[in-house]
Amino acid sequence: MFNISRQSSFVLYLSMAFNGRFVLNMAHLAAKQGADIPELIKLSGKTSEELANEDCIVDDVNYNKVVERIVEKTEDDLFGLHAGQHLNLSAAGLILQLVQSSGTIKQAYELCCEFANLGCSALPMELVPTDDGYKVLFTANQTWKNHSEVAFQHTALGVIAFKIKEFHSLTYMQQYPIKVHLGWKSKSNYAELEHAFGCKVHFEKEEVAIYFKKEHIEALIITSNYGLLQTLIEHAEDLSRKKSNQLGFGAAVAQTVLNLVKPEFPTIEQVASHLNLSSRTLQRRLKEEGLSFKKIIEELKKDFALGYIKKPHLSISDIAYLLNYTELSAFTRSFKRWTGMSPVQYRNSKIKKGHS
Repeated sequence: MFNISRQSSFVLYLSMAFNGRFVLNMAHLAAKQGADIPELIKLSGKTSEELANEDCIVDDVNYNKVVERIVEKTEDDLFGLHAGQHLNLSAAGLILQLVQSSGTIKQAYELCCEFANLGCSALPMELVPTDDGYKVLFTANQTWKNHSEVAFQHTALGVIAFKIKEFHSLTYMQQYPIKVHLGWKSKSNYAELEHAFGCKVHFEKEEVAIYFKKEHIEALIITSNYGLLQTLIEHAEDLSRKKSNQLGFGAAVAQTVLNLVKPEFPTIEQVASHLNLSSRTLQRRLKEEGLSFKKIIEELKKDFALGYIKKPHLSISDIAYLLNYTELSAFTRSFKRWTGMSPVQYRNSKIKKGHS
């Protein structure tokens, strides 16, 4: 049974609190857009080591300072969204724990909301029924919201992005919400929000909420479906660790791709937006390092493939799916280009050598 009680006794005493790891994650993402990590960490009132601790809590005053400074330095109107997307693998990892103790999407998603409330008590959420479905309703602490509308809006976007990723993962990468309601005026880049959320976004509403179809929330969980998701997470996290010490813009782009893979590989537009750049600027900066976006994706797919092929429980079709190939023949051609052998030949050669 998934257990979240260990943190409850401490966190629920706090009227407004934010998870330290989320703050640290935001600082690292902001650094890729030109912000100064030491300055942001200092504003949090914690050390980087303290923020990395799973029980670390940042109070609302310091949290607001961090978010406001990030938005000022990065000039990223959708930084909160990008921060939420940056937690994609974390969302998938949480899902893998929850499906073991849940019979339906609804039961697992209620646990997702309960768990999220422990890390962000200023923006509590609840899954509630509507006339024709369900919605996750966010009710902001009014005092906190009044102190920093900037922090509120960016936090809401980040949490919504994360909750939608959880839902998408729970439905085995098949379903998205119906719509999202936001309580502020539309911005010029609302199309990016709709693309990221996978649904229509309505502004100037009296509530902040995500709406879902009833049949999607009440669907049964088929636990066996999550084996491929587990494999994706393991390899993406392993590659991310291996590349974490690499320097340069190309390394930052590769890390961003790994954070956004779901299992579809992100487009250049999605990665550029995540780094608060235009696609043209991203291409230009990669070219300065002798790289291209296509080359980075190709290299990552090769890394994934060579890891997957060592897993005997994965069929060649499974591997092709995880690498975003719609046809097995296309994957086979790519694999031959990388290794000089077909996937089956390569796997058999490793088995004969005792390296399966």
